[in-house]
Amino acid sequence: MLWGCFAASGMRNLVFIENNMDQYKYINILKENLKISAQKLGIQNKFKLYQDNDPKHTALNVRLWLLYNCPKVIKTPPYSPDLNPIENVRHELEKRTRKHEISSKERTT
Repeated sequence: MLWGCFAASGMRNLVFIENNMDQYKYINILKENLKISAQKLGIQNKFKLYQDNDPKHTALNVRLWLLYNCPKVIKTPPYSPDLNPIENVRHELEKRTRKHEISSKERTT
């Protein structure tokens, strides 16, 4: 699994997620990556977080953390596969792995 941060100005942190992700692992990813990525993208407190309606994204702990740490969270319609920008992250991951001839997480060529 992968978590990524991107904006019109570019792509920032990509986080590879080992095993299953739960709400606590998700909050840690946000704590470690969201603000620093926003700073590197030059959007500090002007960014809007887009996430889908996965239960770990909508858990009470996550919503409370976002309330105090994120300037704006975009409300996502329940079923919106055509609006999901994660394809941009997947494309960037593929591009980066091809550029470095990475064949697996453990082994590079």
